[in-house]
Amino acid sequence: MSKYPNLFSPVVIRNHTYRNRLIAGPTMFAAGAFIDFYGEGVYRMVERRAQGGFAAVATGEINLNCEEGDVLLAIPLEYDKREGPFFEGFKEYASRIKKHGAIAMIELGHDLAYAEVKPPYHPVGPMAFTREDGAEVQAMDEEIMEKIANDYIRATKFMMAAGFDGILLHGGHGFIFQEFISPYFNKRTDEYGGSMENRARFPIRIIDAVRAAGGENMLIEMRMSAEDGLPGGMTIDDMAEFCKIIDGKVDIIHISNGLKWIGNRTHMMTSMYDAHGFNAPYAEKIKKVVTKSKVGVIGGINDPDMAEDIIASGKADFVILGRECFADPEFPNKAANGQEDLIRRCVRCCHCYTGAYREHETEMDMAKFVEIALGKMGQTVGTCAINPVSNFHIDPEKYPVPTGSRNVLVVGGGVAGMQAAITASDRGHKVTLAEKSGVLGGILNFTDFDEFKIDLRDFKNEIIREVHSKNIKVLLNTPVTADFIKESQYDAIIIAVGASPVVPRIEGIETAMGALDLYRNMDKVGKRVVMIGGGLVGCETGLSLAKNGCDVTVIEMLDRIAPEAYAMPRVALLDQMDKYGMHQLLGHKCLSIRPDGVKVTDCSGNETFLEADTVCYCVGMKSNTDISASLKEAAGNIPVYEVGDCSCVGKIATATEAAFKAALEIV
Repeated sequence: MSKYPNLFSPVVIRNHTYRNRLIAGPTMFAAGAFIDFYGEGVYRMVERRAQGGFAAVATGEINLNCEEGDVLLAIPLEYDKREGPFFEGFKEYASRIKKHGAIAMIELGHDLAYAEVKPPYHPVGPMAFTREDGAEVQAMDEEIMEKIANDYIRATKFMMAAGFDGILLHGGHGFIFQEFISPYFNKRTDEYGGSMENRARFPIRIIDAVRAAGGENMLIEMRMSAEDGLPGGMTIDDMAEFCKIIDGKVDIIHISNGLKWIGNRTHMMTSMYDAHGFNAPYAEKIKKVVTKSKVGVIGGINDPDMAEDIIASGKADFVILGRECFADPEFPNKAANGQEDLIRRCVRCCHCYTGAYREHETEMDMAKFVEIALGKMGQTVGTCAINPVSNFHIDPEKYPVPTGSRNVLVVGGGVAGMQAAITASDRGHKVTLAEKSGVLGGILNFTDFDEFKIDLRDFKNEIIREVHSKNIKVLLNTPVTADFIKESQYDAIIIAVGASPVVPRIEGIETAMGALDLYRNMDKVGKRVVMIGGGLVGCETGLSLAKNGCDVTVIEMLDRIAPEAYAMPRVALLDQMDKYGMHQLLGHKCLSIRPDGVKVTDCSGNETFLEADTVCYCVGMKSNTDISASLKEAAGNIPVYEVGDCSCVGKIATATEAAFKAALEIV
């Protein structure tokens, strides 16, 4: 603990002891525990965080009501009952958190003007207006204000009866408090508008109602955005003025940022292109104006050294982790026990929460976009690309316990191979990891050359360290052949030999460079670059070149760039592409490559010649099935598992998950 004395110093608030300054923030809707697909996995998610050493653990938000405040994944709310599945479900949440010594918090949220529409109810807000989706928002009057305040009272009493230690009021990201505090949303001329004292009047009514309902021993934390991120919107000065008014009424003020429906453009969630600890300077400003309330900060913090500095320098009293809790729920324990180098640090890929809102001008029809985005979010929400151990939908206890220690050969030292080796070793097996090259890391070694991929590089280096920390025999410069397998005695083989770039059949392609080769040959790249292929990898590779001063044009046959990317990361990528002046040529196909450029055609057959000093291509990957097939044949009756890209080309998430599950099946 001596390395992080401030981070691991306890603090007592209202007779509750926070054992350190690390809080597991709310992720994944609390209602998930009542939905068959999520169920038990959501309980395990919060319990792992309590086990991992966090001082306090918050569930994801639960909506205040199913009326004017209806939300995504809303379920019937029974706040007046103290029995039945709903009550027992929240008791289970609180119990699982508290039994591991953590403080149990429940997040209550009201989307207000941006709530889901549920006829005959209408969304309500400080002002009446028509939303982009056509929904009519009604201005709040005293009757609806009183109703909402009473709903908070009912929900608070219910949650305290269920065993929670406190209430986390979600007021930021465009939620209820922010809409009243922000001059962008609140232009009222009555006692609820104008001065900050007036704009704060309704939020204070809610805070006071919650305090009266829960009593003086109950904790109240409140999440707020530092700024709206919109012209004419709430600024950090507005927020500081508001926080001075509520100082002491809430116990901890969480400083986040932005608006949920504008996502990373308002830094509601930071992307890989943003600074870590983005909100720390805002938290510091709030810390200077409050004397009674504590201040916490969230936003792209994945490093215990940064967390320690934030506390030590007085920028905040608590560091709140969100997506990092998926990446490694053991973050506090590892930092406290001198294992900080083995923390899997969030790469901010948004696999755990993709975002469901259109932001970029290139997006398609809103309804179609939401359908696609929600579909992707439903498949991945609550899961982590780099750490399948923390995924709420995987329960290792459902797999049979190994009946003995097996000799396991893992072929391939990329992410899938390393994850398989780690998991098999943790299960008590004797593991040999063979890699044909001289280094581990596989395809991710390109991150050593891409400054935008620092987070992914950190993960690659961490998982390599993790391999070496285990009882795993690593054989580098060792191609695994049929003879190698036949001459050895293994009980199981996991094949993770990856994939190779697809080389398109284009005249002159032999003069072009593949995207992965490009990183190691930057000195050979000219000023004008044409990238054939506008998928995610092609765009990211082109962006790296543009950042280094190249004039990059991306050619894509489809009418949408990087279509496979998730919502918020895609917006962040396209914004960066715009920032560095990259050109996009959509709906075009490359016909031929010449020393001075490429010939392309559109869907109507109109041909164009693009001048270029360097031509690159990135049109996908092809599984190394020939290698896999030969090794499977040599294995004979030995159980063989194919994982990662050699089985099915995918992303890091599919590789780590398949590897994890394969290792669990070896008994």
